[in-house]
Amino acid sequence: MSYNLDPKKLTKEDWLLTNCKERSLYIIENSSKTEKQLRDKLKQGGKYNDEIIDKTLEFLKSHNYINDEAYANRYIERFKDSYSKKILVQKLLVKGVKKTIIDKAMLDNEEIFDEEKLAKKLLLKKYPDYYDISETMDRKEKSKIYAYLARKGIGYENISRVMKIEM
Repeated sequence: MSYNLDPKKLTKEDWLLTNCKERSLYIIENSSKTEKQLRDKLKQGGKYNDEIIDKTLEFLKSHNYINDEAYANRYIERFKDSYSKKILVQKLLVKGVKKTIIDKAMLDNEEIFDEEKLAKKLLLKKYPDYYDISETMDRKEKSKIYAYLARKGIGYENISRVMKIEM
């Protein structure tokens, strides 16, 4: 692909393409984005058409400025101690990462997940004195805690083990 860099001979398309690349680099300068997030951000302004955005994204991908696989791996590594696998998958899908990329990233990072450890961490963060008062809690209170952990994507077996209950 050849580029026209003479300012006197720039066509409108050349100018838009250059401007779109600069805007994209500005957007991803401080925080990485998925391809979908960047595409949505560029469309938001209404300044660039799909063809210009596609060319810009191809340029960025060819120079490894955007890479959904690397993004998914970094995201999983960063939030492995805060979210369950299920929630991480949902969050990445919302960000526009393809399911096949997410599955591969999850498989690559399989050994770092310990759902039981995460459940215990979340439990003690929300209820620091849980193990001291759990004997005196009624079923309704324990059900609230169970629901909290379930909303975080923790599975039944791990919740039961951490809370030391049988429901």
